[in-house]
Amino acid sequence: MVPKNRNYGYFEYPIMQKSKTYLTHFPVRSYHEADILSKESSWNILGYVRSAGASGVAADEIMKGLNLPPTIVYTTLKELRRLEFVSVLPRIKNSKERKKRYVCERPTWGKYRIDAPFMSAIAYEGLTRSLGERLRKPLLETFSNLFEEFREKNKLKPFVPVPEESMICPICGRNHEATEFVFAILLATIDTFINDSDEFRKLLVGKGYAR
Repeated sequence: MVPKNRNYGYFEYPIMQKSKTYLTHFPVRSYHEADILSKESSWNILGYVRSAGASGVAADEIMKGLNLPPTIVYTTLKELRRLEFVSVLPRIKNSKERKKRYVCERPTWGKYRIDAPFMSAIAYEGLTRSLGERLRKPLLETFSNLFEEFREKNKLKPFVPVPEESMICPICGRNHEATEFVFAILLATIDTFINDSDEFRKLLVGKGYAR
C-alpha cells in the first residue's frame, strides 16, 4: 500500500520517505561542536533530522520517534541550529501550520575541511579552478552514466537516490541524497586508487615520496 501525501504547511511529501545514508562521518570544526556532538542524544537527533530528508521533521516527531524529553530535544535543536548543522524550513504563505520543521543544513556530512592556509594558497594560484575545468567534462559524463548503471544492476539499485521533487531541499535547491551519493563514490574511488594502484605508487616513487 502506497502512503498518501500529508501536507505539513511546507510542501507535499510521502510520509514514509527517508533519506539514504552514504557517508557516516563529518568534520568537527571547533571544541564547542565536539562538546555538543559528544552527547548521544545530539547524535541521535541529528541523525533523525538527517533521515527525514528535504521534508524535514518537527520537534514533537523527534520526541516521539526517539523517546526523548522536550527539554533535551529543544535545547539540542537550538545548539544544532546555532552551529549550522540544521536549519528551519521556510513556511508556505497563508499556511495554518505553525510547527517548525528542521532539516539537515550540511548537505554532505562527509565533506572534508581543508586546511585554510593550504586552501587559500592553491585557490590563489588558480589550481582549484584549473583542475576543476580539466575534470568537469569527464566527471559529468561519468556520473551521468553511473546513475543509469546503478539502476540497471540489482545489487546497486537499492542505493540509487530517489529522484523526487519532495526530496529537493527548499533551502539549497538540491537533493542532499544525490549530492552525498556522488561524493561517496568519488571518495571511495580516490581512496582505492591512492592506496591500491600500482600506477600511483610508481608516481610517488618517481617523485621521491616512496620506495
